Amino acid sequence: MAIFLAGLTSVLYGVFDFTGGMATRRSPVFAVAFWSNTTGLVLSTAIAVGHHMVVGASFTLPDLAWGGLSGLAGVIGVMFYFQGLAKGKMAVVSPVSAVTLSLVPFLFGTLIGERYGPLAWMGVILVAPAMWMTVATRRRHNRPGRANRGSGKAAYGLAAGLGFSLVYIGMAQISPEAGMWPLIPFKVAGLAAAGVLVKVRRVPLELPRKQLFLAFTAGGTVLANLTYLLAVQIGPLGLVAVASSLFPAVVAIMAFLVYRESIPPHRVVGLVLSLVALSLIAL
Repeated sequence: MAIFLAGLTSVLYGVFDFTGGMATRRSPVFAVAFWSNTTGLVLSTAIAVGHHMVVGASFTLPDLAWGGLSGLAGVIGVMFYFQGLAKGKMAVVSPVSAVTLSLVPFLFGTLIGERYGPLAWMGVILVAPAMWMTVATRRRHNRPGRANRGSGKAAYGLAAGLGFSLVYIGMAQISPEAGMWPLIPFKVAGLAAAGVLVKVRRVPLELPRKQLFLAFTAGGTVLANLTYLLAVQIGPLGLVAVASSLFPAVVAIMAFLVYRESIPPHRVVGLVLSLVALSLIAL
């Protein structure tokens, strides 16, 4: 069940991240982030209250703190990610951040004493090349002597991946008794950071109706936060985090379905390896 929920987390992240990406095609990134986090805060509050009424919960201050810190780590990861993309190094930043996210929580899990079977190890070993091939793009028009400097921008991808990894690790520290209440400070941190960035950069919050709808819809990522929190409460952090990090494959599939973007051979191989890796981890 834990790996199933983790796989569902990847699907939800992929779908709603793609929706947010659609909104940012014609609207400022931070304005989209502000409205999506607004929706996420409303949804997280409804989820927390509903879960408390049905199941009950007894959260502590550390639980709420871990939720807020995880949300802040996510914002930091996004900032490094977009800063890297702004440098025009998508071919480096995207795969490095994806591979980092898939491996760092797994390594953390082994450090805290988690042990996995041979099939799980085989699946984890496949994840790194799977993610790299799924999100990697060809770099074009490189000028002579600039290739090495371009590769140096991998630091942005590494920093972004570490930020996202801290989200997974931080949420794993929340006690099962806390219910869904830590999702609220998680989204409060994201909304506060987005609000500050909007204010500092003087980004207009008015969006066209279609982009505003897409931004609101992107707030559904809180559902991915929910399924991940449930998964990591009943399964090992390392394997749950790896299975939850396969969302770039979902984004690639969404791009094909919505925009009819062609899928190059290396990306097809990456998608296949992602499915094989998830299957091995589940077994």
